[in-house]
Amino acid sequence: MKKILLTLFAVALCSGAHAQKYAFVNTESIFKAMPEYTSTLEKIDKLARDYQAQVDAEYNAIAEMYERYQYQKSNLSETARKQIEEQIINREKTAGENQRKVFGQDGELMKKRMEMLKPVQDKVFAAIDQLAKAGGYDMVVDIASNTTLVYYNPALDLSTQVLGRLGITK
Repeated sequence: MKKILLTLFAVALCSGAHAQKYAFVNTESIFKAMPEYTSTLEKIDKLARDYQAQVDAEYNAIAEMYERYQYQKSNLSETARKQIEEQIINREKTAGENQRKVFGQDGELMKKRMEMLKPVQDKVFAAIDQLAKAGGYDMVVDIASNTTLVYYNPALDLSTQVLGRLGITK
């Protein structure tokens, strides 16, 4: 009885299985070959430098405020000292919050980065989608972000074809 059930299970498994067609792409190399991607990254880097300059200017102003306080501290009353100390602490807190709003995980810079890169990414993903559908692929794996991929056949790599669809020649 066990043999019959195992045989039926194996037949059912084999009859339902079909070969999947799959391919690979390296989105990292595709993006690096795109001039619009590199120019967008340069714009994002400039924006990050501008934001950092604003943050640095605020912390420099706080440092100057603290130095002035240290210089005048001995001539101030207890009440005046506490008031200035609170101002410095509050300004530091505000500067830290602003820095997180800009550079944090969900900060302004990250949002700008995603917004600026989305059109380029959409073009690449649309080209991959078109190639996958035209080639009848069931799955396309990105080897750039797949750290567990042990082996792949380079003949199955569609990266060059994606670049061709995007009008880019290496």
